[in-house]
Amino acid sequence: MSKTSKVRPGGNNRQRLARARVVFRDWRRTRPFWAGLFTLVAALLLLYPPYASLKFGDVEVSLRTTAGITALVIGMVLIACGISFWMRPELRLPAGIVTLVLSVVAIVTANLGSFLIGTTMGLIGAALAIAWSPSRRSGKHGSADSAGGAGESSGTTPARGGVSKPSPVPRERAGKERDEAASPAGAVRIDGGEA
Repeated sequence: MSKTSKVRPGGNNRQRLARARVVFRDWRRTRPFWAGLFTLVAALLLLYPPYASLKFGDVEVSLRTTAGITALVIGMVLIACGISFWMRPELRLPAGIVTLVLSVVAIVTANLGSFLIGTTMGLIGAALAIAWSPSRRSGKHGSADSAGGAGESSGTTPARGGVSKPSPVPRERAGKERDEAASPAGAVRIDGGEA
């Protein structure tokens, strides 16, 4: 019996699990995943206290107040914002601003922002969503030569991984090239050098 014919028990499941992890990782990196997670946790924390009842023996402690409907509305909107961070990353800025405002408003209207824990989670989620930007990597097989050639002519400089980024002073650089091309041979420049 050869080694290739032996199948390790659970080997196929491990491959599927590894493949699923890679797919999930790639999906997670293309959107503000952590912003959505923090926002959903904040929403659940804001929704819980107004509708929870704690029993200590025969004594029931309840936080049901008029803040319950406000917590419900804020929690549902935060859930919608958290899901939109995952499903529609291009809407991260308006959804992040809504999350930020509602997290601060929850301090006053929803049991001190679920004892400041929900508000803190909402603020972290909003900050992560507003600060997130999609990566602009050219792919694994992009050539560095094409990025370098474009960088010399268009005022961009090659960066890590062969991705071009704008030069900090492209106009100044383009102006020098234009001045050198337009000046006649043997003309003296102001800085003392010859053109």
